[in-house]
Amino acid sequence: MRTASLPTAFLLAALACACSAVAADAARGKTLYESGCTGCHAESVHGRPKREAKDLESLRAWVRRWSANTGLRWTEDEVADVAAHLNQRYYRFACPPADCKATGSREAGAPHLAALDAPNR
Repeated sequence: MRTASLPTAFLLAALACACSAVAADAARGKTLYESGCTGCHAESVHGRPKREAKDLESLRAWVRRWSANTGLRWTEDEVADVAAHLNQRYYRFACPPADCKATGSREAGAPHLAALDAPNR
């Protein structure tokens, strides 16, 4: 049985990481949301009749704003992941496949979570 050369194997691994890092990961977003957001407000905030977020981009902007306000320092990938989770669970805004995955995780693409760097409250 023939094995791939080291440069070929490296290239394939790099491509796999690059492809998986494109779409937001709602499962990872749920973990981030639960570890960084639920301590300050209940899920009912997403069910109010007058929502501030009007589309996926404004939802990301709110996640980005609260990440900064609370000192979570989430990366853009983490903001996208949390927004994907919130969108999947509550908002249901149109989300192109290039932006949102239905399931799965970004295993090799982002092993570090900025939420773990946030000070304990």
